[in-house]
Amino acid sequence: MTLQPGDVIQVKFFYTPELDVTQMVRPDGKIALQLVGEISVEGRTPGEVQQGLLRLYESHLKNPEISLVVQSFHNQRVFVGGAVLTPGIIQIPARTTVLEAIMQAGGFNLQEAEVRNVVVIRHKDGQRYAYKLDLKNAIKGEETEPFFLEPQDIVYVPRAKIVEVNQWVDQHINKLIPDTRIVFTRSLGNSTIGVGTYR
Repeated sequence: MTLQPGDVIQVKFFYTPELDVTQMVRPDGKIALQLVGEISVEGRTPGEVQQGLLRLYESHLKNPEISLVVQSFHNQRVFVGGAVLTPGIIQIPARTTVLEAIMQAGGFNLQEAEVRNVVVIRHKDGQRYAYKLDLKNAIKGEETEPFFLEPQDIVYVPRAKIVEVNQWVDQHINKLIPDTRIVFTRSLGNSTIGVGTYR
């Protein structure tokens, strides 16, 4: 996984802790460090950046031992809303299912949530895809096919049954996210299928 603007990284120097720093990668893809100045980290893995820092500090420190820890990936997040207890942004540093993300958002508001009609909105290749998922069996602990999220997905737990997913997305999601080009839903396990075009 490569670093991107908005990621927060911590650089630690084992023998010179006064140089330790935690920084957010700037929009230009750079960070600024003592002694070596600005360096570009965008598009590089944490390991590559760490090796680059060791080379840069060889002429400044007698024994450069440096570790780099990513505290948060800006783009590794999803948005969970609707009938959950604590809607908001969820970080997903590892593979995360829809149900796991909902649990991180406090779980379902069981008095209102329609667990059989959870919608996942995904942006891909300039289009917007909508998946309708039935999580009723999953929350019972039964074995089901997991749906893994991708960064920037939107998970929405509705408060009422969805009959036509295209119409529901147009009425509820497109009003929140303008300039929708295409909404496309396809079968996935117990999900439903439908196609719609909006502008």
